[in-house]
Amino acid sequence: MFGAFTMDVIASSAFGTKVDSHNDPQNVFVKRARAAFLKFTPFVIMVSLVIPHWILKLIPESINPCKLDTDNFFRDVTMSVIKQRKETGRRYNDFLQLMMDAADEAEQTENQEVVEDETDRFGSITFSETSASAKYKKLSNNELLAQCILFFMVGYETTAAMLSFITYCLATNPEWQEKLIKEVDEAFEKHGEMSYDAVREMKIMDAVVSETLRMHPTGASTGRTAIEDYELGNTGIIIKKGMTVMIPTYAIHYNPDFFEDPETFNPERFMEGYEPKHPQYAYLPFGAGPRNCLGMRFALLEIKMCLANLFRHFRVKTHTTTKIPVEYKKGSVLLTVSELPLLVEKRTEVKS
Repeated sequence: MFGAFTMDVIASSAFGTKVDSHNDPQNVFVKRARAAFLKFTPFVIMVSLVIPHWILKLIPESINPCKLDTDNFFRDVTMSVIKQRKETGRRYNDFLQLMMDAADEAEQTENQEVVEDETDRFGSITFSETSASAKYKKLSNNELLAQCILFFMVGYETTAAMLSFITYCLATNPEWQEKLIKEVDEAFEKHGEMSYDAVREMKIMDAVVSETLRMHPTGASTGRTAIEDYELGNTGIIIKKGMTVMIPTYAIHYNPDFFEDPETFNPERFMEGYEPKHPQYAYLPFGAGPRNCLGMRFALLEIKMCLANLFRHFRVKTHTTTKIPVEYKKGSVLLTVSELPLLVEKRTEVKS
């Protein structure tokens, strides 16, 4: 269910394409998109990490394990939408339009110095000082396409998995589900509908999502590449320039030195008034720094909007086949599950 929802959202926001993957699973976009993700296996990732990119480029597409046979399809879809929008002059409120605007803006100011106040655009006076002589670089069609595909790859299965984990945590912790339902009802009564402002006010929602991200981070690990030689404290260990350091996010999230009783679902860890034990970089569901997940805010808003509308009308309960604790899917690049059966019960006390 959640996979169909995230597929529709990504197709609409990243590719400007309307699909109904739940009722029309044979739609060509849906089939190609799912096929692309299925090919994104641990073997493919290992090959892409071990073999230099210049060698991969020499391998014919027909036998190249890192070449997605759906690349041309996505390119054709994206280029067709771009052409149509430019010809008609119609604008849309989606990710693709933002990329098109960025390309147009860069084309108009290419090779010109950036003279406007960067503080307004980036919220950082430090950035303003370091980028005063920066120059715009035109966004090519290939770069635009790459951003759309990346948006899909990081926003489809990861977001669907997160929604599954959150509903699982609420089904196995009904007291927190009732707290969330109460907050959702109050938000609807105050705002009349679930809006961006309404979601921002929901503290219990934020805590529930944050705690689930701690317990079930879809990215079980993340990596960073050293840009220079670095000595690790006083250990004598030297991280050489170009070396990739893997950060075990899942293990850090379950370290009792950072999170007391880490096996327990406790959203209070992320609520106002709670004194956290963990340092800043002990919580990394989206990575950290300038190279954290580019879709973080989009994903969080998507998740919260979905949950608000779901729990406005339904409750979730465990099924006799629900596995407690949850069993993760083996051999997957991401931390996810093959199936997570839950019962969905329609609420009868919803106010009109």
